Amino acid sequence: MIKVDFHVHNVSTESDNDFVFSLERLKEYISNCKISCLAITNHNTFDLAQFQEIVDQVDITIFPGIEIDLEGGQLLLISNGNALAEFSARCQKVSKECPNKKDSLSFEKLKEIYEDLSHYILIPHYDKKPKISEETLAKLSPYVTAGEVASPKKFVYCIKEESRLVPVYFSDCRIHENLQKFPVRQTYMWCKSPDFNAIRNCLRDKSKVSLSQEKGKYTFQVFEDGQELATGLNVVIGERSSGKSFTLRKIFQEFENVRYIEQFSLVATDEKEDERRFDRQLSDKHSQFSRDYLEELQSAVQDIIDVDIEQDFLALSRYAESLVKHAIESEKHDAFSRAKLFSETEFPVLNQTGLIDLIASTQNLIENIEFRNIIQRHVSIDRLKLLIVELMQEYGRREQDRRKRIWINELVTEIKQKLEVKTAATTISNVDLYNVAMNLQKVKKFNQVVRLARTEREVMRRPLQGFQIVARAGAFEGAAQIKKESGRKVAFSEAFSKYGSPYLYLQELKQIEGLEEADLYRYFVRIEFKILNNDGYEVSGGERSEFNLLQEIQDAQTYDLLLVDEPESSFDNIFLKKEVNELIKDISKTMPVVIVTHNSTVGASIRPDYLLCTRKEIVDGEIEYRIYSGFPTSKQLWSVDGRSISTWEATMGCLEAGEEAYEERRRSYEDIKD
Repeated sequence: MIKVDFHVHNVSTESDNDFVFSLERLKEYISNCKISCLAITNHNTFDLAQFQEIVDQVDITIFPGIEIDLEGGQLLLISNGNALAEFSARCQKVSKECPNKKDSLSFEKLKEIYEDLSHYILIPHYDKKPKISEETLAKLSPYVTAGEVASPKKFVYCIKEESRLVPVYFSDCRIHENLQKFPVRQTYMWCKSPDFNAIRNCLRDKSKVSLSQEKGKYTFQVFEDGQELATGLNVVIGERSSGKSFTLRKIFQEFENVRYIEQFSLVATDEKEDERRFDRQLSDKHSQFSRDYLEELQSAVQDIIDVDIEQDFLALSRYAESLVKHAIESEKHDAFSRAKLFSETEFPVLNQTGLIDLIASTQNLIENIEFRNIIQRHVSIDRLKLLIVELMQEYGRREQDRRKRIWINELVTEIKQKLEVKTAATTISNVDLYNVAMNLQKVKKFNQVVRLARTEREVMRRPLQGFQIVARAGAFEGAAQIKKESGRKVAFSEAFSKYGSPYLYLQELKQIEGLEEADLYRYFVRIEFKILNNDGYEVSGGERSEFNLLQEIQDAQTYDLLLVDEPESSFDNIFLKKEVNELIKDISKTMPVVIVTHNSTVGASIRPDYLLCTRKEIVDGEIEYRIYSGFPTSKQLWSVDGRSISTWEATMGCLEAGEEAYEERRRSYEDIKD
């Protein structure tokens, strides 16, 4: 088995912060982390002279490579090390094509530069930013079997999912003199030697890559000294002040995208302020639901926001007055006023928006790669291409007609203006009667829609480990509620006086400075969230803290690692065993979880995948926190320097206050048992 890192930088480029490469630190990295094989992969560049110096100075296999900005993502391209001058010349072409940070190579240009891509190992950013797109990945598919991921969580996910590429986990490290600590992101490959073809074969088989040497996909390295964690559920035990929280903070500092729930962080200190904060957080967490629920109302508001009935009535009034006056003043009519164009109305102009949207939707169906198989099961791409051609032809015909109408309207308007100057007869005012009628119908329908949306009702009920998250929709009861919803220091009292007439209320909202038109829909319907306990009542202060913990744990699924520090300090054992343990156990099936505890309800009943025991020891007069770890089923826990302790003694001492106390409690419980 070999330990591989194919993503190491030694040259500062446009995409990096400035750094100066240190060959000595590279040697230390190789030695300390027991690296078997490296690839030097700098952004869009390859430094042949420096690469040769590295090869001459280190005693492991070093492959030449380059990290290429490709169609918005990034790709590691690694050569076998033969024909270095030719490889360097090809990489120089990449440098010329991508001189700036935002430059990116096309797939076609990549093939032009490197010709036969099957000669290289290609590893795209897969579950890692900037990620290679699905479309580009499809182009690369004949040459790519492995993808780089950003965390152990994503590594394990790719291993489990049959359709995913073989995952690799690399350091992406800049080697310089001031490098504080060496990365722990490498991949083990099951081959005897770091041979280019052997490695390429490993990258075709998920069973031949792992995060640790002995335990495969089940553990990964967390500290530079070789300490490991399970990819599932880890429990850290130890006596007080033995380094449990210290260890958790070290893990937090080592990795990115970590959710760290600290001790006491969710417990209320001020009941009223906590309740306000809880309601605020609840609304914020479910704001997406509110937006989705009110999406159709938002469309209705946007559709009517520019409708001005008052102006329509003024236009109608001017039209009626001018029509009557034009009829009365028949004696003033002359050749100019009798001309047909003098009283001509404009042609209605077609709106192409619907057709444009339809063409765009059809184009999306044609170009979609991700769901191509599903689309083709229902309609062939050839039929879609015929459809888009016909739609575009229809668009062309309509656009031609639209432009003619605009041109004729402009011409008629210009002629009418000249005729009006020549005559003393009253001009009939222009009004679009159809548009006025449509606007009146829009207002009527808008009022109906809003009143229906304000009907008091439950719109969502979602369970969470013994709680119920309930959302109710209804009308705002006062201006203060609307002000709270807006989060702004503006007055809504005058607008609220028209709240019963939705269209008039909208006109008032438009007059309030500081309100975005796109947000006005939020002030028509109130969405209120409540948390109910098992009995159907609103939660108490303590229950709010319990719910917060469960919510924080559940929300942690968007992170790569979850850390929880001594939840027993704030919560009851029954809650910990029933709700917290169950939820943590479920989440640990999809991501690494580390929970610190000195409580048997958490530590023992949760049945962890991996156990860590911290101990404070005095070494040469200095305090040292030592970690012993292993599987809970093992009789011994081991430190990275080869020391061991009894798993039984560690568990009994830390979780049960010692075997004697455990036996005493057991006898006491038996005495009071029926």
